[in-house]
Amino acid sequence: MAVMNTGGMEGDPYLIEDLRAALDMARRGDATGEAEMTERIRDLSYDMELRQAGYLVRSACGAIDAVLRGSDRGAGLAFAEHEIDKVQDMLLRASAA
Repeated sequence: MAVMNTGGMEGDPYLIEDLRAALDMARRGDATGEAEMTERIRDLSYDMELRQAGYLVRSACGAIDAVLRGSDRGAGLAFAEHEIDKVQDMLLRASAA
C-alpha cells in the first residue's frame, strides 16, 4: 500500500499510486481502509493549484468510493480506473506545459 504524501499534490509522485492503492482496497472489499485513503486524498486535493486537477482527483475518489456501493462491481472498477487515468493525464499535461 502506498503511503499518502502530505505535501502539495501537483508534484506528488505518490498521488496516482495512492489513488490506485485506494482502488485496490475497494477491489478487496476493505471499506474502512478505502474510505480513509480517499478521504485523505480528497482533503489534500482542495490545496491543488490546478482547480481542474483537484476536481478530477475528487471525482476519482468518488468513483473509488462507489465501487463498494454499486451493484455492478466490474463497471465500477472500470469507471474508477478511467477517472484515475484522467487525473494522471491532466497532471502529465500540466507538467509538460
